[in-house]
Amino acid sequence: MFDMRHGFGRLRSARIGVRAAAAVALAVSVLVSAGCGSGSHAAEQAPVDLTKLDVGSYPTQPKDIKPKDPTAWAKYLEAFRLGNTMPLAQDIDPALTHNVPDVNPFIDAGDFLADQAVGNTAAFGWLNMTEFNANTPGLIAGFQTGARSDADSVISYELKVAVMAFDSDNAAATAAGALARSGFGKNEGAESAHSTLYPSAQITWIPQTQALASWYPTGKLIILALVINHENSLLGQSDQPGLLALSDKAISVTADRMKAFQPTPPEKLPDLPVDPQSMLRMTVHRPSGDQAAFGFDGMLDTHGAILAAEDPSDARARFEKTGVDFVSYGAGQVVRARDSTAAENYIADKATTRFQRRIDPPSGLSVARCVEYHGPSSGEFPFHCYAAYGRYAAEVWSSQKQDVYQRISAQYAMLANSK
Repeated sequence: MFDMRHGFGRLRSARIGVRAAAAVALAVSVLVSAGCGSGSHAAEQAPVDLTKLDVGSYPTQPKDIKPKDPTAWAKYLEAFRLGNTMPLAQDIDPALTHNVPDVNPFIDAGDFLADQAVGNTAAFGWLNMTEFNANTPGLIAGFQTGARSDADSVISYELKVAVMAFDSDNAAATAAGALARSGFGKNEGAESAHSTLYPSAQITWIPQTQALASWYPTGKLIILALVINHENSLLGQSDQPGLLALSDKAISVTADRMKAFQPTPPEKLPDLPVDPQSMLRMTVHRPSGDQAAFGFDGMLDTHGAILAAEDPSDARARFEKTGVDFVSYGAGQVVRARDSTAAENYIADKATTRFQRRIDPPSGLSVARCVEYHGPSSGEFPFHCYAAYGRYAAEVWSSQKQDVYQRISAQYAMLANSK
């Protein structure tokens, strides 16, 4: 099944932990389809006997995706399209260099509010959004992302942006007001605020937490900009004008970027390609009930993937260097590089980052590169494995060595079987 949950399958993130997060499970059935993988595979790689790999219960055969709920999956596809269009936080404020967790598509409150369900205050979870579904008739899909000015959230300021697509201009405008009233509006100490640049934006300000939320309708879209100054809150200082200026800038840049987004008419959503690059069929899906990390099954182009990367500058440089054009996510992630050499270079680069020490690869898969984290963060996944097959490079991560070995073995076998 596809496990569509809040957040993203983030790599080496100190913000990842085992969590019983609320999730929206989008079950899919699959049909085996042999010999129809996309791209070519290198024949010169060392031969691997796939029958001798320990893959546990993970599948090894690529399977075409056939959603059991085509309507829900079509909405998620629209959400991915939103993510591929949204601006990077650095395009709004160059100081926002550290992406935050919980980058994710959503189609209802189950996705949007997953953090609140587990008592987390990251992303939008701590907004009072209990009436989200009732306030959003006509919602098709949304995508949320964000970044902060420092790796240490305590001394940072933070920007979160969400874009929501509705089936009509009126639905978006009505929802913006309703969401604003039930968002920060029900928090103790909440006050109204006003933007001279965007007078139609519904804005709420909470001085105690130095947080400001702006809900701005534009056509069929709502842009939500949430800005928080954690350091000022800690120091007891206040800077509403500064947060309002950042909110206005976020709305301006996002609205301008979203002019390139052409919403899919509701009646045309079922026509969106289920697996447009034929990459999901060759990506090992997350096990049912997997609670190991933020994540979802799906695919983004390189721009969308940079939104989700922990270090956006590093991700951009690596993607450009190796010609990556798409990234698919499941039990790990698979990138499609320029060619087989670029794919090998991609994993060589990823496997030699700071605080990672090489460990033996899994039995039978000597082409894999596996590492164990030895660093200051207690929240890091301890084990990562990488492998390339043809122009595809795969990365998996786990808190257990045997599991990471099984994941990379299964993913390698699936790529090999897709030739």
